[in-house]
Amino acid sequence: MKKEKISASEMEEILNKKSGVAGISGLAPDFRVIELESYEDNERAKIAMESFKYSIASYIAKYAVAMKGVDFIIFTGGIGENQINIRKGICEKLTFMGVQIDVDANNMRGEEKVISQNDSKVKVYVIPTNEELMIAKETMRLVK
Repeated sequence: MKKEKISASEMEEILNKKSGVAGISGLAPDFRVIELESYEDNERAKIAMESFKYSIASYIAKYAVAMKGVDFIIFTGGIGENQINIRKGICEKLTFMGVQIDVDANNMRGEEKVISQNDSKVKVYVIPTNEELMIAKETMRLVK
């Protein structure tokens, strides 16, 4: 910040809106846009998508080491529920752990479903979130 003579709010803008996959791809920080561009031979978008999948798979592998294995991997939230190829790419990086994705089962958005093969050592699920319900429940708990 000192070197570039920028304020804290400008730095926050850079870190929150212009870094990560947005910074790598040079596109808006919207995975739908970046993924579509990656199919259109946008090399920066391809690198951003691959970097993201690698990063998430690395986190899962690190947690598996810390927990001495995992039984389940659950995809949820906007990307986890809706980005078919991101889920697939992450799971493909985890085959060394026994993760075997069922490509046909994975070909869906936003429904609760097992997307791993029957013989997968680690079961993989997609479970949609209901953030509004969770907020309402937490609000109710606080009010009581």
